[in-house]
Amino acid sequence: MLIELLKIDRQNTEEPLFRQLTLQITDLIKTEVIKPGYALPGTRKLAEQLGLHRQTVVSAIDQLVIEGWLETTPGRGTFVAEKIDTTPVEFASQSCGKGQAPHLNIPITLQRDLHLTTQRYHLDDGLPDPRLAPSGELARAYKSYLTGGNAYPRFSYGDTKGQLYLRKQLCDYLQETRGMQVSPDQILITRGVTQALYLCINGLLKPGDKVVVGELNWESANANFLHHGMELIKVRVDEEGLDVDHLEELMSQNEIKMVYVTPHHQYPTTVIMPAARRIKLIQLARAYGVYLFEDDYDYDFYYSAHPVMPLASAENGHYVLYAGSFTKAISPVFRVGYLVANENQIDYLARIRRMVDRQGDGLLELAIGDLLHTGVIQRYLRKNRKIYQQRRDHFGQLLLKYLSDYVRFNLPLGGMSVWTHFHNPIDLKKLYHQALKRDLFITSGEQIAGAKFNATRLGFASSNEEELEECVRILRRLLIS
Repeated sequence: MLIELLKIDRQNTEEPLFRQLTLQITDLIKTEVIKPGYALPGTRKLAEQLGLHRQTVVSAIDQLVIEGWLETTPGRGTFVAEKIDTTPVEFASQSCGKGQAPHLNIPITLQRDLHLTTQRYHLDDGLPDPRLAPSGELARAYKSYLTGGNAYPRFSYGDTKGQLYLRKQLCDYLQETRGMQVSPDQILITRGVTQALYLCINGLLKPGDKVVVGELNWESANANFLHHGMELIKVRVDEEGLDVDHLEELMSQNEIKMVYVTPHHQYPTTVIMPAARRIKLIQLARAYGVYLFEDDYDYDFYYSAHPVMPLASAENGHYVLYAGSFTKAISPVFRVGYLVANENQIDYLARIRRMVDRQGDGLLELAIGDLLHTGVIQRYLRKNRKIYQQRRDHFGQLLLKYLSDYVRFNLPLGGMSVWTHFHNPIDLKKLYHQALKRDLFITSGEQIAGAKFNATRLGFASSNEEELEECVRILRRLLIS
């Protein structure tokens, strides 16, 4: 009977003979065509009648025994298992409600679109030009750690805080460039500023805590806080960054736990917070016992003679959590960043990090450490800073010459983008979609939380002067039409 029911299709190249046999036998059991206790023919007979190699049949029977569909009794043969639940799946689903996993509703904080830039031309949020990255030097350094010397310590699990070599090099680098006196135990290597912020929220805050953010802010930061159940309180942003007088009012009226701040280049407006405000901000943090999360996302790119030092470089009572990354110095694809805090805070946050991310890319960390030690990154930064300044100036001239009827802006003193106001009634989202059809990516402003202006950031650093000219030409055609 069984042999007559089995139909093996040798022309079916997508379903192996072994798989055809197991599927057909299980279907016959599920539909109760062959019932529990039914004795199967011997493997030799099955193979002969079906025209299959005996080993194919033996493998199929063994698999069905392992899965519990069949059972073998020594000296007697192979039978359909006695205890098989053949209740139809549809009926089981209706009766107990557990036929499949529950549908997951994605919270609104996670529903942000992921914009991937694949267009030939781009005025992005402010990214570096990968053609100017020290790719060759990084590749050689990575290869040397990948292939040379005793591999065991490099290929084993490492310190959750990150490679000690890179943390030591960062100590020298941060002291030289930012005036920060730190030790390796005060540094946690992360996969970027986003992970650093996530860890600080997870470790230092609890649901319901009040966090201050700028009325204009980086959407990813706001989403991170909201996803963890924080209550966001908005502080005014003006031509000098966060309004610290308004912040003082908020602190006097609320029990604030953390302030998220981008003082070097206020996101999204790119303005630099002056020294007086920085001093008052630190004083407020110490007076009220509030953490300041300092996101220094593009500190290395300033176009004045001397950059303003970070909040973390001043005596702050360990209330400043300083985060940076190599996203702008090298490229976003290399997920290496760092968090600087006191030793106790770093030790605690590193233990939390271990719960979700045992460690980063140890070889990449060693390679970047080498580039810092040999001065490669520092040299590239000096060279690229001049190039980006030239691109900033050229882009500003293009905006004035071709788009002055449609936009207004101020050239930034640093960073990689221009905060650009579009005249009403220009629809930025519509312009964004129209530009995509012309092979141009621009930011529509959706990455900015609390945007109350018809404005967005237009990144100039990732395009050379000829490409910037084409970007502006495309925008002008779209705005004129």
